[in-house]
Amino acid sequence: MQRKHHLILYALLALCLVLAVAWAAQAESEKNRLARALEEGYAGALEDAMARMRQLRGNIDKALVSADAGQSALLIARIGSDAAAAQGLISTLPLSHPAMGEAVKLCCQAGDYALALLPGAGESLTEEQARRLTELSAACQSLLEGMEAAAGQMRAEKLAFGAEALMLADADGDARPLERAAQSITYPTLIYDGPFSDVVSEDAPRGLGEGTVSQEEAEAIAAAFTGADSAVCVQESGGDMPAYVVQAAGAGGDVTLAVTKQGGQVLWMAPEQGGWETKYGLEDCRRAAKGFLQSHGYGEMALTFWQMYGGLATLSYAAVQEGVLLYPDLVKVQLRLDTLDVVGIEARHYLASHTLRQGLTPGVTRQEAQKAVSGRLNVTAAQLCLIPLNRSEVLCWQFTGESEGRIYYVYIDAHTGRQREILQRVESDAGPRAE
Repeated sequence: MQRKHHLILYALLALCLVLAVAWAAQAESEKNRLARALEEGYAGALEDAMARMRQLRGNIDKALVSADAGQSALLIARIGSDAAAAQGLISTLPLSHPAMGEAVKLCCQAGDYALALLPGAGESLTEEQARRLTELSAACQSLLEGMEAAAGQMRAEKLAFGAEALMLADADGDARPLERAAQSITYPTLIYDGPFSDVVSEDAPRGLGEGTVSQEEAEAIAAAFTGADSAVCVQESGGDMPAYVVQAAGAGGDVTLAVTKQGGQVLWMAPEQGGWETKYGLEDCRRAAKGFLQSHGYGEMALTFWQMYGGLATLSYAAVQEGVLLYPDLVKVQLRLDTLDVVGIEARHYLASHTLRQGLTPGVTRQEAQKAVSGRLNVTAAQLCLIPLNRSEVLCWQFTGESEGRIYYVYIDAHTGRQREILQRVESDAGPRAE
């Protein structure tokens, strides 16, 4: 009888072992399937991004030689749409923040410069405009060539997009050819209207504060910012805001941060992985992001736009002073959609521009300013705001309105009553954007 019990026990143990092996095999198979799907998605996004970059460069070159007013306007409009599409596709690639930021910056420059050229698109290009378009074309070609070479190397060497090394700013260069492609370009400096204008950030940063911090102090700042027990500096970065690049294990996972040498401010933070589940919606993200900003000393902020994709929510906030939205002082907060942990932040615009403003009292009332808005627009809201314009900031009345099912934002100078800007709200699966 005892032997029989032993046999039953052994049989049960064997069955459990078989089930465990089967479960492990199934889990591994599912993991491999998801990894393949992610790789295919990255590969598709890269191919689509390269196709858009080809279109973008081609339309810039065509605009340079076009002599027809109508065709020139069409080509300049296409430059804007191609740049926006390329920017969105590049943003989905597994690049470190420095590499992605530079590539996205180029797309923003191209799109915003096209927007600035549209009002005079029926006229011949000036020498200066032609020179800037030529610089943009060359930069687009350099990025495209780098992306094509990287894609070829990755196919030849069977390098994975999702490999952890691709996400690290200090990883071996041979393991992350896309990083080299995005960071080895000479980007043009352009002067044009729009919230992404480099001219706004050419002055000395106004929001960094006084004093300098050491590497050890930067590591302590990064640890406190993320809630990690410790943080390690892995390199230093230059530019207009020199910083220590620090890695930390935060509540939401491993992240990389840049802490400015002047003032010890967090310039940016980016997660080293992605692809989380979606368990929370926009309102939950808004509450979590607002609490994070308040607890980290950003003061009063207002949500402007948002995007939700790939298990992440990216919320854009503008500082508020005396009820006035300060669009130059933008902060982007990135949260995991499965835990609401903040894993990313972009504060470059905020640190470049943030200071106490004077002269925020309008000389034109809302009612007077609204007279400059088209009667075809059904105005639903009005808000005082400060917008960047060339080398200055302009106080405007922002009118939100609807026309034929489309939402528009019209900006009327709060001192002269003239229209300064008009943007259209474009909806997508990921969230709205203004263009």
